[in-house]
Amino acid sequence: MPTPKPLPSRPASPSPARPGIRLAGSASSRLTIKPSPQQGPRPQLQLSTKVRPGGQRPLSEVELDEDEVLIDGFDATLAGEVVRITAVLERTCVYVDRGGDRRLARKEELLVEANKLPIRRRGPA
Repeated sequence: MPTPKPLPSRPASPSPARPGIRLAGSASSRLTIKPSPQQGPRPQLQLSTKVRPGGQRPLSEVELDEDEVLIDGFDATLAGEVVRITAVLERTCVYVDRGGDRRLARKEELLVEANKLPIRRRGPA
């Protein structure tokens, strides 16, 4: 039987000026975030003055006005365990589990104290 020929080596791709950030996780859920080009200043955010009732409730039931934004970086309870929310999406949130892995949870599964959430108002543009 003849000896198989070695595969040709892959040409090296040019390295970008600014490398992307590689997030930890399983191989199937790897995500690379590439830095965006510098833009103008971000819109100014002001603390919301709207009074919200206390007590735990699902995050999906917390109503925000059109000019309000929920800032990520807060604690919530998921299945009896306190987790740190690192990103808020339309119907889900990204949280960090005990092992340090990022995971998704639906807003209706996350219990929060509505009056303690970091909610900000967009300032005048």
